[in-house]
Amino acid sequence: MVKKRTPKPAKGVEKMIAKDPNSLNSRKVQSAIIELDKIVSDMEARWGIDRLPELIDEQLRERFERQLDRLNKAIDMDVGSEVKTEAEAMARAYRHIEKVAIANGHKELTGEFWQAPMPDGRVVAITQSFEEQYKVSKQYPDMLVYSVQEVANILANWKDHEVAVMTKHLFPGAEVTAVRPKEMIDDQELPF
Repeated sequence: MVKKRTPKPAKGVEKMIAKDPNSLNSRKVQSAIIELDKIVSDMEARWGIDRLPELIDEQLRERFERQLDRLNKAIDMDVGSEVKTEAEAMARAYRHIEKVAIANGHKELTGEFWQAPMPDGRVVAITQSFEEQYKVSKQYPDMLVYSVQEVANILANWKDHEVAVMTKHLFPGAEVTAVRPKEMIDDQELPF
């Protein structure tokens, strides 16, 4: 399942520029959204995409969403002063929910991962959560980054995973060094 992202306010910038990029009003709209986007980008880099609203109570999350709706309506109305007011309020809302999340014991993403080289030269990295997976994949775009849950999903849907599972159960501490299709295994290769 792929997580649905909340629309970012910056999506309105293109619409404003298309109307009249040289008007004072359009420049005010663009400036307000750019400033807010700096704050949102910083929060997302530290906390993950759309994660902060998930870390607060339902009542505060609804207030946060109402503020986002007000901002989007102001963008649709194309009134620079309104967009500026609502963007500033949205910035305060982000700062507030971050403080609440911290007060409730939540922490920023760490970017921690485990890595291993693959036979083809690529590097695979495993993170503890999907949010960490996103952060690591942004930091290391050349790595194949999976959350541990994604690895579990892949193994559960892998046709021949039973062989690896059986091997790990029969030989505790065994290391999987290669996986080959059953038809490629020759009994003569087994050391016993």
